[in-house]
Amino acid sequence: MSSHSHSQEVINLNSKLKFGILLNTIFTIIQFTVGIISGSLALISDAGHNLTDSLSLVISYFAQKMSGRKSTPDKTYGYGRATIISALINSVILITLAIYIFYEAYTRILHPEAVSGSLIAIVSFIGILVNGGIALLFRNSTKDLNMRSAFLSMAFDTLASVGALIAGIIIYFTHFFIIDAIVSIIIGLMLLFSAWGVLKDALHILFEGTPRGIDFEKVKKEIFDAFPEITNVDDLHIWSISSNKTALSCHITLEKSDIQKSVEIVTEVKKILHDRFAIEHSTIEIELSPCIDGVC
Repeated sequence: MSSHSHSQEVINLNSKLKFGILLNTIFTIIQFTVGIISGSLALISDAGHNLTDSLSLVISYFAQKMSGRKSTPDKTYGYGRATIISALINSVILITLAIYIFYEAYTRILHPEAVSGSLIAIVSFIGILVNGGIALLFRNSTKDLNMRSAFLSMAFDTLASVGALIAGIIIYFTHFFIIDAIVSIIIGLMLLFSAWGVLKDALHILFEGTPRGIDFEKVKKEIFDAFPEITNVDDLHIWSISSNKTALSCHITLEKSDIQKSVEIVTEVKKILHDRFAIEHSTIEIELSPCIDGVC
């Protein structure tokens, strides 16, 4: 990806995030107000989730802007991992909110309260339109972990609004008030599920694990089989600089010394890594003897 197209992509994502923040914040205020008036824990829980959505979108927005900064002598890889840290923070916030929802739902099950089913249904229907619309804005940007966390948050909030709508309809016709707490627990479980996946992926990147979808042994074999002159591949490391940029470093042992051939081999191996595994940044060191006891 060229620097120009990357910059344009960042600008587009920032515009989507700003619109999402504005729309979601307005709806959260409305939803929380109606939740208090109606006494619905499901609406208040969903409003709390929407509030964290707004916070998450704000964090994602600033992380996205920071990730567009150029590298410096002090930050040689740039600020690409700002989006990973953002995703990590967002997932922790969502997990904390889920735990709080479980506590409140448990209390409401022990002590059910009358709530307004009609208000819950109306606001939840609006929530489906708002959250679903914002989620659709982010649907094509999920390769970026930061944007994936924002998309999942809004998508699951749309499902939560569907649950609250169903609860509102049931309460309106049956006065089965405990369904409000049951829906809140379902919302909490969805939050926990979505946040846990993002948290694992963020930690995997921060611990510089081999990127998801890349087979370590297959990469090693592709390098080894590229040229008959290659007798060994060691000290291989594959990691993510950001959620959409992969790096690799390794040592290649050749059977004989030939500077011109070495340059040809390195160039071709880098091309293979880029074309077959989308590894953009690779550093390959040529050796004439394999590493011994970890010393290369």
